[in-house]
Amino acid sequence: MADEQNTPEVAAIVSRIESWLNTHQNRLELDLTNESIPFEQHSGTLFTANQGQVSVTLGFNDGVTKDSSIEQLRSKFNFIALDRLPVPGLDGVPSKWQIYPQTPVSSFSEGVTLEQYNSNTQILQLTVETKFFAIYGNIPQVPQIACGSAPKGTYLQVRRDIQGIIKLKAKLVFSA
Repeated sequence: MADEQNTPEVAAIVSRIESWLNTHQNRLELDLTNESIPFEQHSGTLFTANQGQVSVTLGFNDGVTKDSSIEQLRSKFNFIALDRLPVPGLDGVPSKWQIYPQTPVSSFSEGVTLEQYNSNTQILQLTVETKFFAIYGNIPQVPQIACGSAPKGTYLQVRRDIQGIIKLKAKLVFSA
């Protein structure tokens, strides 16, 4: 997006993102395994985490249960959607901004490895190797603008080919 650099704030954030990408050689390595992230079950086959800067959905072809084996989870796995992830070490961005990497497709299965699952704790560990095409940022508008453009100076996008490696520790929270 060439015209989003219409404010000094946006230009400064774009510069910080470009510097971050250069420093990290266009790689986003994210280890989210220190603590488990709750993935709430809904619609029977979907599990969604929405915690802080993380919004991720896991989809399965058929229903899975807390007693499923890792082999069953692997055979029923359908997709992951990485809707929002943090960019660790990207400092100096005002807190009103939401900054996250964007995948070229909304959901995918290629590059996702379900590593292990413990049916006693319902902890699923997985690794995602994917490509991002941009780092996106916006200032959320309240109320959201329908059928119109966001105001100038409230969004940005820095496009690059970015290699992503994400490790997740998902606590599958099964509905009753």
